[in-house]
Amino acid sequence: METVKPQINIIAAIGNKVLCESLCHTLTSKQVSYTCSTDIHPESKLTPDIVLFNSANAIEFLQEKYPEAKFILMDTGLKEQEITYLLFYHKIEGVITPDTDLDLFLKALRMVNSGQVWIDNRHLKCLLNSTNSMAVSNHIKTFSRQDKKIVQLVAQGLKNREIAEKLYLSEHTIKAHISRIFKKLNINRRTQLVSLFLECGMDPQHEYE
Repeated sequence: METVKPQINIIAAIGNKVLCESLCHTLTSKQVSYTCSTDIHPESKLTPDIVLFNSANAIEFLQEKYPEAKFILMDTGLKEQEITYLLFYHKIEGVITPDTDLDLFLKALRMVNSGQVWIDNRHLKCLLNSTNSMAVSNHIKTFSRQDKKIVQLVAQGLKNREIAEKLYLSEHTIKAHISRIFKKLNINRRTQLVSLFLECGMDPQHEYE
């Protein structure tokens, strides 16, 4: 005897009306285990199991309106930082793209509904890269005053000899400091160091204590 799959109730809160209606039509007309609605009116009494959304601006309203629902981001072009923010700070349960194969999409819905997390390989790589950048940025903020000053001068475009002159140190000492900083951050280029310095919100012109 075939096991009857539990019905999954879905709200599609997607700004692209064509995509939204097409998605709901596909789920409700071909998949008997799913219901899908686009009704997110404040007075609506619908209680979805899953909310599909595609805007970082809408997440707070949606999570307040549907506190028991699980949330899947339909990535229609958000920046990596926005996706990372949604995953870390709003604890969304999944990320998928509109071009996902239907069978894979339905599998994602079932997994999220059962309490698991669904992130495709591209978004997982993005998340891991962002997590690593955040950890490295926090590490830079714990540097000693002298290390911060050296990184700051590198960010200003100065060469080792020029940094040595400014800090009244030998060029060899500066080279050793920078090599040690590279090792700490697991990088090997000055451009990477400058990028991380700027990413963590540090100012090349600021005097660090």
